[in-house]
Amino acid sequence: MKTRTLFATALAVLSLSASLTTLAHSAEATPYRYGQNLDIAKVISIDVPNRPQCEVVTAKMTYRNSAGDVEILGYEQLSSACANQN
Repeated sequence: MKTRTLFATALAVLSLSASLTTLAHSAEATPYRYGQNLDIAKVISIDVPNRPQCEVVTAKMTYRNSAGDVEILGYEQLSSACANQN
């Protein structure tokens, strides 16, 4: 009986986590503004587009704020190809 309850609880937690992450990835990112105060309790993921050339790309950080809400922040950074150039 305990094994079934434990398994059901674990499965419920995994499905909730997966659905929140999917929901966050489908939502639009809020663009970062210089000096913006951020309320980040936990970073869920950081997605950076892969580009073959050194260029500025828009990365997206999915995070949970202190109220437990999932938010997405878009910010600009250099692509990973820039690390290989002198």
